[in-house]
Amino acid sequence: MRGQEIVDRLKQTLPLYTDDFSIIGNINTLSRSGTTITANATSHNLTTNDYIIVRGAKEPINLLSITRNGNIATVTSATDHKLSDPSKYAINQLPLFIEISGATPSEYNGFFKLLSVPNSTTFTFKILTTPVDATVSGTLLLNDFDGYNRFHKVTVLDSDNFTYTTTNSNLGTPAQGTIEFSSASRIDNAATPERAEQHFIDVSNNNRMYIILGDKLSYKDGTIATDITANKYSEQDFYLDTQQEFSIFVFIPSINCVAGGNQSDLARSYEKSILKAIANYEFTSLLLEEKYNSTTYIGNTIELYDTAKYVHRFDFSARGRIVAEDTAEFDAGVPLQSIGGAYKEKDLDFLARTR
Repeated sequence: MRGQEIVDRLKQTLPLYTDDFSIIGNINTLSRSGTTITANATSHNLTTNDYIIVRGAKEPINLLSITRNGNIATVTSATDHKLSDPSKYAINQLPLFIEISGATPSEYNGFFKLLSVPNSTTFTFKILTTPVDATVSGTLLLNDFDGYNRFHKVTVLDSDNFTYTTTNSNLGTPAQGTIEFSSASRIDNAATPERAEQHFIDVSNNNRMYIILGDKLSYKDGTIATDITANKYSEQDFYLDTQQEFSIFVFIPSINCVAGGNQSDLARSYEKSILKAIANYEFTSLLLEEKYNSTTYIGNTIELYDTAKYVHRFDFSARGRIVAEDTAEFDAGVPLQSIGGAYKEKDLDFLARTR
């Protein structure tokens, strides 16, 4: 296990639950070409291969017409509207809503209860007013979950533009909505708590998080096959369990604070976010078994408090296994083969006499 793997995991997931270790930036425009999405964000301060969480983007679907019969509006879209048929759900207990913008008259704009989906380019919704038919078709806005939004690794073009890729090459473009990105830039890997403390003093007036690997232990599982004081018998395989310990150190500025109670409460409040991001996650192993068992949460405690900083520690452990192939190189051997060619006649006579 490498500390950077834990950093990357936290950068991928922690901004879903807290922005306290992130830089938040606004995205002006977000457009797609093929599987490449280009973002314009003034002075984004990102570097290539940074991880970000994009949120607030909505996929646009162009609408060709909106007509009304009573309080039932029927919409025809230019492409697949990607809506689910509400009849497949308990529509009275769990209604589905759609959002429309840019239509004239304005009564067709807003959020409406989806009633039916006859086909991939037609749907109906309930409208409480009785406006005339829409003269401007408008746009259906879909909540986007993992196309424009969510976790991505970026490629920086310049100080105001960057790109990332999506697996969905059919996203409507450009994205709409109030769009922003969260970059978990204040999460780092440190060799020791002392190095983390010095780095925090040098670079930050904000909350920071450091990953520090602890001891890696190896121990037997209690069976004779793995007891190093006993002989190894045939048909027994050799393995030892390993335990990699690591800690997440949360640093919070505490200048001009005497008691530190608020910092302590704040640090402890991150427990749920950290657990959501990392508990039970399987990190990769350098051993042949390739992955550690699910990460185990051990607990948390105060590490340090002075007039400049409050430090809280969250402890974790990940178990792996050393198998025989990790500890020795075995010769595969040479297959048996016939040596010397065909039998001679005298050899055949000898074989016949000895039968």
